[in-house]
Amino acid sequence: MILYFNPGHETAVHNASPFYMPPANVAAMQKELSFLPAWYGLSDDFVLADIYYKSVYDLFPDLPKTIQKNDMGEYGSMEVSLWGISPQAIHYFEELEKEYQIDLNIPKWRDEYRYLNSRESAREVLHTLTKEIGGISENIIPRFYTRLEDIVNLVDISHDKFLVKAPYSSSGRGLLWLPPTGLTRTEKQILHGMLKKQGSVSIEKVLDKQVDFAMEFLCDGTGRIEFAGYSLFYTNSKGAYISNYVGAQQNIIRQLTDTISLPLLEQAKAALLELLQDKCAGQYKGCVGVDMMIYKDENGYKLHPCVEINMRYNMGYLTLRLFENYIDPSSEGRFYIDFSAKEGYIYKTHLDMQKENPAKFFNGKLKSGYLSLCPVEEHSRYRAYVLIE
Repeated sequence: MILYFNPGHETAVHNASPFYMPPANVAAMQKELSFLPAWYGLSDDFVLADIYYKSVYDLFPDLPKTIQKNDMGEYGSMEVSLWGISPQAIHYFEELEKEYQIDLNIPKWRDEYRYLNSRESAREVLHTLTKEIGGISENIIPRFYTRLEDIVNLVDISHDKFLVKAPYSSSGRGLLWLPPTGLTRTEKQILHGMLKKQGSVSIEKVLDKQVDFAMEFLCDGTGRIEFAGYSLFYTNSKGAYISNYVGAQQNIIRQLTDTISLPLLEQAKAALLELLQDKCAGQYKGCVGVDMMIYKDENGYKLHPCVEINMRYNMGYLTLRLFENYIDPSSEGRFYIDFSAKEGYIYKTHLDMQKENPAKFFNGKLKSGYLSLCPVEEHSRYRAYVLIE
């Protein structure tokens, strides 16, 4: 199988054009972090990467092998596994087929994918979960708006804080926090732009969030789905992604069950397996991540079982597999993605962290220290790495 990293997937799905060109920062991320899928792949897989990460194979020889675009003629009959399925990514591999006269097994685009990748699909799932699971409040279900005037009226008559989300967005992008004191001119302009670009926005009440986590599932495209594990992640005060926890599943479950019950988690998992099997498993092959949260209200700690659905591979699934295969089972730490537009900053920080936190290994697995998961060069603007204790 050929693994391929195409971040910014939701925007490409919304755009719908096979000729979609991602913004410059997304294109840079795709190029510089193209090796990332290797960390969730199998040893007989291949990762299509722009930069060869030679030194990492000395540490982990069973990682999927790197191939580059000009090698494609040798891999003509292989199946392609995309980070996220979009018309643009499919078209890219169709063009490679023509260029190298090969016959790849490329995912097919289905019109249903557009809806499944939207926040409307997540809202539908959440609505069903509130009916099936006791104690899940209907007040957390987002509402969709298509007119700026209706949003202004909502804020004017309410004393709540609201969070606006673009229908096709994820990882803390496409968010706008609305104050309870009325909308400013700038906020109205941003909302107008979001509505013009995507046609609608979802709006939900701001909750007193305590923990961000996700359930990761794998669909096989023939109707079968399995639970792959939990992921625990961290965001900043504005909801943007910071990092993922790297560690044992029992550690994540222990943290979650400090505030909510294990039977409630199991009930949510069982309900999602049934819902996703019906919605996705028969027509989609790949990872589905369901972001959740534990929040607090006047009655105690509560579960939000479906903040968003990521119909793609994601950093949570990656860190789950990374820990299973390459990290010492007694260790734990964090996975990070860093960005800097400042020339040389990423490279210098990478070298500094290598010196300050040298990687140590035990039985072929990372025991402690810093490890970059993708090659870092002098002009890099992105890096993905783990820091293990």
